Amino acid sequence: MDNSKIDVTSQLSADTFKDNVKSGSLQADKNEDQSSIDRPEPLVFEPSKEIVELSRRGGLSMVLQTLIASLFTALVLIMPFLIVYTFVKVSWMRLPLAAYVAFCYLDPAVDNGIGRRVEWVRELGIWKYVNAYFPVRIVLEEQLDPSLSYIFGVSPHGILCFSGQVVMGSKKSGFDEALSGLTVHPAALHHALTLPLFGAFLLSIGAISSSRKSIRQCLARGKGHSVGIVIGGAKESLHTNRGSRKLILKNRKGFVREAIMAGAPLVPSYVFGENDIFFQVEHPILRRLQRWLQSKMMFALPVFYGRFGLIPRRTQITAVFGSPIFVQKNSSPTYEEINSVHAKYILQLHRLYSRFKPVYDPEGDDLVIA
Repeated sequence: MDNSKIDVTSQLSADTFKDNVKSGSLQADKNEDQSSIDRPEPLVFEPSKEIVELSRRGGLSMVLQTLIASLFTALVLIMPFLIVYTFVKVSWMRLPLAAYVAFCYLDPAVDNGIGRRVEWVRELGIWKYVNAYFPVRIVLEEQLDPSLSYIFGVSPHGILCFSGQVVMGSKKSGFDEALSGLTVHPAALHHALTLPLFGAFLLSIGAISSSRKSIRQCLARGKGHSVGIVIGGAKESLHTNRGSRKLILKNRKGFVREAIMAGAPLVPSYVFGENDIFFQVEHPILRRLQRWLQSKMMFALPVFYGRFGLIPRRTQITAVFGSPIFVQKNSSPTYEEINSVHAKYILQLHRLYSRFKPVYDPEGDDLVIA
């Protein structure tokens, strides 16, 4: 998607979607589940009027959006650097910084299944500029029951996983309104949540650890407490590039096991636009080094660039959430049960992508699941 061609005002109305369905342009592949043809029209939540108007402005407003989006992108790089730099250069800050780093490492909120969600952080004015730069559209195949707890399988990971930060973390994205009554906690690596400053930021937007313990505690709370898991994880980030639609999912079954153990419905989700924000440098020698680092540190280090360096490409983000896959609760699921639900999940994700790709990603590659 070219930056110059983004038009937030060109939005999909229910009538347009209905016409597309009638013309057959949104039919899934014949070898896949054809049930989408008989499904009701989706619920489409477009960006708010305030976000649309801000996104259309030029001049200083556009400069401000670009600057804030770029700083937002660099958070994971800047925050740890500031800690190290201050520790080295400001001697009187060393003791309090050491105490703070120790607190981050031992922070009970990291693994308590609810995090440390801070609503005023999610409501900060800075988010409107981030959302104007990445206008978010939420699409639901059906309204979800707020009395249930769900596991949202989110794909793709992208470079910096904007689906977890911009979509789920911000109150300006429309996510809370679309999934009214649900409290969705993005799951992040345990180590990411213990990073000074950056970990505090993730916790404040509702993130929890992706550990089994944390996920189980979250789902056990009930009352709509749900988990958003980016299934492909760090490994999938190495497959991120403009037009690429490759997901690491074939052997990722832990989220299915947790769903069955909790009796939590699985919601297949796909975020169109996530993979088009950055370009990734690809080279055989670099890739071998990245895979080695990933095996040792449990996270990937993609080498990427946007516009003029780290400035992200201005891309519309459309988060599509499919119909829930209900499971029979079983505290000790068998391999056969897990494999059966996992196969159904992949089938429904394919169907979801096939249904909405012609509308939201006509130039993207076909979905590949590895």
